[in-house]
Amino acid sequence: MCSGSLGRTADMPTTRQIVVRLERPEQLFAADQVSPMTSAYTEFTAQPAMDTVRDLLLMRTPDRHAEIELLLILPQSQVHRGLDAELTEAVRRWVRVQNLIDVEQTGAGGAIGRRLFLLGVSAFLVLQTTAIFVKKLGDGWENDLASAIGEGLSVTSWVMLWFPVQIFTMEAWRNSIRRRRAEVIERMTVRVQASNA
Repeated sequence: MCSGSLGRTADMPTTRQIVVRLERPEQLFAADQVSPMTSAYTEFTAQPAMDTVRDLLLMRTPDRHAEIELLLILPQSQVHRGLDAELTEAVRRWVRVQNLIDVEQTGAGGAIGRRLFLLGVSAFLVLQTTAIFVKKLGDGWENDLASAIGEGLSVTSWVMLWFPVQIFTMEAWRNSIRRRRAEVIERMTVRVQASNA
């Protein structure tokens, strides 16, 4: 049985505590095949638990000075001396690798966005110029078809800019937040507690 829950330490307002209940420490990094038909299927077991933990922290970490504690509840048979330090180092290593992957993906997305931006601006100018020409031509003919084609070209020209503009605005903003929060997540410490059951 695997389960998870979120909590906050009441006496330390600058510390966020996340409580995760697992059967084995390895489930932090590799999810088992857990059926949704069982109570073991939780947000922490549907995928590697650290994926869920990182997403929660990215969304909810209050500030960059906050301290993070991951309270991992395991069966007594899985707990041994020094496991806290081993898992803390493993989690920090996992976070560093994930951050490097994010940086590489952001760089690749930025390169694609820059290329598409130039292509999108060129297509926008061509399509808008054509749309204006077709609309003016259609006004002279009082032709609804020409007017519809002109409107279609105008809309298409704006759609051509959608993806590159999204990369430079929303994606860049989201990645900036992820990089700032990564510093907080990388300081995460793990505390292991044996379950009573």
